[in-house]
Amino acid sequence: MKGCARTCLLWLLGWGAASYAFYFYFVSLRDFGPPMYWASLGAGLCVVAAIGYALGIGTAYRERKLLLDAMAGTPPPDGQWAAVSGTIHSMAALPAPISGKDSVAYEYKIYRSERSGKNTSTVTYFDGKALAPSTIASRHGSVRLLAVPSLGDLPNEDVPWTESVAHAKEYVAQTEFELSETGKGRRGKLEDEWTDDDGQYRIDRRHTTRDVDLADDFRFEEKRIGQGERVCAFGLYSRQRGGLIPHPNWSKHTRIMRGDAMSVAAQLRSRMIKYVIGILVFSGIGYGIVRFYEYKAAMAA
Repeated sequence: MKGCARTCLLWLLGWGAASYAFYFYFVSLRDFGPPMYWASLGAGLCVVAAIGYALGIGTAYRERKLLLDAMAGTPPPDGQWAAVSGTIHSMAALPAPISGKDSVAYEYKIYRSERSGKNTSTVTYFDGKALAPSTIASRHGSVRLLAVPSLGDLPNEDVPWTESVAHAKEYVAQTEFELSETGKGRRGKLEDEWTDDDGQYRIDRRHTTRDVDLADDFRFEEKRIGQGERVCAFGLYSRQRGGLIPHPNWSKHTRIMRGDAMSVAAQLRSRMIKYVIGILVFSGIGYGIVRFYEYKAAMAA
C-alpha cells in the first residue's frame, strides 16, 4: 500500500500548498474574514484538479504512443511500462456473477438505495472480482496476464434485470463469501490483490450478515472481459515471466481496455481532449475566484 499512500499524501500536500498560496495572496489584498478559507480551499482544489488532468493527458499520450509503437512492430520493453494488443483467452472457465457469461476477468457489485430518516444512501451488500489464468495473443507472441487488472475503463454490462436477479441469486447461493473488513484487514486484502502475480485471483465479499431477498429493489453492476475478446492491456512487462506483472508502486495498476489497437488509440485520443476541457474548466473556476477577490479588494479600497 506504500505506493498508493505516498501518491495520496502527495496530492493532499499539493492541495494544502496551493490553498495556502491562495490564502496568502488573498490576505495581501485585504482580510475578508472566514470566507477566504473556503475560497482558498476551492481555488487550491481547482489547481490540483487541473494538474491531475494534465498528468492524465501525459499518461494517455504515453500509453497511446506505446500502443502505436506496438502496432508498428516494436516488442514490449523488458522491465518497463508496456502496451499489449491482441485476443485474450483462458483455459479455465470463469462464469461472471451477473451476466453468467464466460469471462477471463470480472468485477461486480450488488447494492440498493436505502432510506434512513431524510437521507438516502447506496448500501453495497455483495461485491468482488476475479481473474482466470489468461494470455493475450499479440503479434509478438503470447503475453501472460499475471497482475490483477483494473477494469475501470470498461462500461457496465447491459444485462436485463430479471436475468441479473436469476444469475445473482444462483451465484450468492453457491459462493462462500468473506465478511468485509475495515482498517488493517481491508488494507491487507488490497495488498493481496495488487501484489498477486500468479495470474489467478478471486475474492467475494459480503457486507452484511443479514439474509436478503435479491429480488427486492436491488441493483447489479458488472464489468467483464470475455473469452476471445480483442483487448489492449497496459502494465509492467517482464520478459523473464513472459507477461505483465504488478508494479512496485501500487497506484500504477495494470489496466485493460476493450477493443483493437486502433479503437483504443482513438479512445485515448478522446480522453486527452476531455482532459484538456477539464483543465480549461477548473483553471477558469480558479481564475474566477481570484478575480472575484481582486474585484472586492478594489471596491473596498
